[in-house]
Amino acid sequence: MMDDALRETRPRRRCAKCGGELRFSHREYAGKGTSSSVLRCTACGDVLRDAARQTAQAPQRHTSKRHRDLDAGPLANPVIDPELAARLLESTSDSG
Repeated sequence: MMDDALRETRPRRRCAKCGGELRFSHREYAGKGTSSSVLRCTACGDVLRDAARQTAQAPQRHTSKRHRDLDAGPLANPVIDPELAARLLESTSDSG
């Protein structure tokens, strides 16, 4: 609830054309590693681009993913046990 109170006290940016409220739409690449915020008026739909700023580097994703060695063989599959695997192999060799 405190966040709501802080949002309400912060002055809202207004559209220069109609005075409507400006809301964040998206970020746009501005060249040379910079980006700018794009704001859209809720009343007339006019678009305003903020000054370009250095783009913050996002943390690299999937850093915890560990790739197995190719020499390690196939991955263990807990869903298919050895007995089921043998039956599946038998059924494919019977139909061929």
